[in-house]
Amino acid sequence: MAVADSAFRIVHRGDWPGPVSFRRGWYRADARPWNGDTPEATLRLVRGGSAFLGACTERLRGLGADSVVSPPLPSNSLATWREAGYEPFIDLALMRRSLDRPVRPPDHLVVEVEDADIDELLAIDTAAFTGFWRFDRRGLTEAIEATGTSSILVIRDGCGRSAGFAVVGFGNAISYLQRVAVHPDWQGQGMGRSLVRVSARKARAGGAQVMLLNTQFDNEPAIALYESEGFVRLPDPLALLRSDG
Repeated sequence: MAVADSAFRIVHRGDWPGPVSFRRGWYRADARPWNGDTPEATLRLVRGGSAFLGACTERLRGLGADSVVSPPLPSNSLATWREAGYEPFIDLALMRRSLDRPVRPPDHLVVEVEDADIDELLAIDTAAFTGFWRFDRRGLTEAIEATGTSSILVIRDGCGRSAGFAVVGFGNAISYLQRVAVHPDWQGQGMGRSLVRVSARKARAGGAQVMLLNTQFDNEPAIALYESEGFVRLPDPLALLRSDG
């Protein structure tokens, strides 16, 4: 499907609430539902300015999105979104760990899986996170595919089922801890720590010099874990912005 706006001509392809792409010449943006638990959309601006961003946002509302949320943005990327009418929503702690020294070994067996059972991972994610922060299938797939190379690491329970997982993305010198989730039935046993350690060990072995992650400021247990594993909070947080119309 392709539709053009009269005020600011854009073309959109896709059927909401599925993934939708927007075009205006060289400009491009992509959108999808935030997850299956909220009526919000998330919009990623690939190329373009505030007028194009505003037109995409209005189109999403016309398609049925109650509100539109940005991806996590650094401070130097906020101006375009603010000019398009977006307001601060949630700040996220951006954390960094140097990989210049060896990483301590894990306390649990952590394995890398090539053909991960996505439904099994999503069940863990749904149990581990509250509604807004849960991944749906698209969100988890995006986390896995966000970098050119990534790994899925899993800890299994006594019956061979996944009890926790991590998604690690690899760049040239920077690695990204995209997700760590442990099922509540297995929390409190250090599995999250083991997943973080193996993620860092694998990144270091692959040549990464640092590892980055972000998490919400009120997730104090996670922040405490990351800090105890050598991560430090950077002074410039990331921000989610939202447009409610």
